[in-house]
Formats: sequence, C-alpha cells, structure tokens
Amino acid sequence: MTMWDWLASAKGEIALAGIAGSAVSVAMEWSGVGSGIRRLFIGGVTAYFLAPIGIPMFQWALGKITVQPEHAASVGGFIIGIGGVIIVEIILKAFRIRSAEIARRDEQA
Repeated sequence: MTMWDWLASAKGEIALAGIAGSAVSVAMEWSGVGSGIRRLFIGGVTAYFLAPIGIPMFQWALGKITVQPEHAASVGGFIIGIGGVIIVEIILKAFRIRSAEIARRDEQA
C-alpha cells in the first residue's frame, strides 16, 4: 500500500481531517513555528485514534446537529484535531492528579 492509498483510506481521511482541524487551531492561536508543528502532529494523532468520540462531542457542545453518516468520520476527526492539544492536556492532567492521590494515600498508610 502506497502513502497515497493510505491517505485515501478511511483512517487516512480521519488523520487528514485531524491535521486540518489542528491547522485551524494553529492559525487561530499562533504562538510560533515549533508550537504549530507540535499542534499539527497532536491533532493528527488524536484524530486518528479518538475520531469516534468527535461526533458525540460535537453534538454535546452544539446540540443535536445531524451529520450525514458518510461524513461523520471526517467531521469527528476535524473536531478532535481542533481540540487535540486540549484533550491530551486534560488526559495528562487526570493522570497526574490520580498519581498524586495514590502517592498521598501511600504516604498516609
């Protein structure tokens, strides 16, 4: 499978949608080239793996807006791409908080 074949696949479409979403995020909140490249990467990766939650997040945030099934994956990828950095930060923060709670509990025992 060539790279072009992969990009034309469903997963490639989701990753491209995530990169496009993160490109919008980079353009709206420009803070330098390094940060922009990091955001594009994170947007693509998070969209690739988390796109299935993109549509539910979109509907939760904006109400019951319907998306045609053939476009659902790319819309989900785009939405996750926009918020990919924020999503990763939330996940990492949750792990840090839980780790600190466990450490405190172990110290008290």
